Amino acid sequence: MAFSYLNASYSVFAYAAKRYAGIPVSPPLPAAVSVELSSRCNLACPECVTGMGLINRRNGFISYDLVAAVAPRLKGHVLSAWLSFQGEPMMHPEFFRITDLFAGMNPVISTNGHWLDRESCIRLALSPLRKIIVSYDGASPGAYGIYRRGGDHGLVTDGIRMLAETIRERRSGQKLVLQFLVHRGNEHESRAVAAFARSVGAEFRMKSMQVLDESRAGEWAPSVRSRSRYQKDDAGNWHTGGAPRRGCIRMWTSAVITSDGDVIPCCYDKNGLHVMGNLEEESLTGIWRGERYRSFREKVMRDRNLVDICSRCPQGRRLFFKR
Repeated sequence: MAFSYLNASYSVFAYAAKRYAGIPVSPPLPAAVSVELSSRCNLACPECVTGMGLINRRNGFISYDLVAAVAPRLKGHVLSAWLSFQGEPMMHPEFFRITDLFAGMNPVISTNGHWLDRESCIRLALSPLRKIIVSYDGASPGAYGIYRRGGDHGLVTDGIRMLAETIRERRSGQKLVLQFLVHRGNEHESRAVAAFARSVGAEFRMKSMQVLDESRAGEWAPSVRSRSRYQKDDAGNWHTGGAPRRGCIRMWTSAVITSDGDVIPCCYDKNGLHVMGNLEEESLTGIWRGERYRSFREKVMRDRNLVDICSRCPQGRRLFFKR
């Protein structure tokens, strides 16, 4: 673990050297990775590329053998491993075997909570996961269903209670987080969801909502404007605001691995438009230090508006809220 901290520190140094002194320093392996276990989901959320059927991965689930080959090489380098990206990770048939591969890397999952039966809750509590984030966007089925289309509010509520109880029983020390995606249709229930989170011993946080077409952000924007990642200009048009003009530390510190084994630069590249390489063909080290990544970093450092995903990124804006 000590080397992981050194790796993270050197990653930040490499970014700072380039950002502030113009000195190119080859970054070590990423200090954080996101691994897309599944690009499939059981829900049809209206502002999600997966829910709307806009994701077209070759493989719905990442290969267990691929992850088993890559994960050991990350040990000692990675401080944080997010085992989710666009789909529902618990749909993966080898979900628990994969989580075991990331022991010691502070693995985290984000789930919609529809697989929290008794057996799964026990296995989650016994797993190396350090944090489990469950999407819970309403205290009532009506508010919840505005966004979580096809979801079962009662099933998720019962599952959260069961998981919280199991974590206590097993004394696993895992952090359970209820994440409330705030929009104008559910904002009136945020206090009730926060109270529910407290009642089960979970952390509560609100997350600002991303939309597929920012011109329609006003349809979802909550009444408290600071809780929206979009701003309305004088002409009444909505747009993302607040991102810095150049540079992004994530290009030096983290990477995303899709269910196809593609390595992409960040979580904002949801459709894999900027593939840096594929782990079936190259090593992560080779990809991370390769020409494609180097060229991409240079472009982002020069001007974020040169890259489509970066020009719309909300970096610099507050995206999470406690209340």
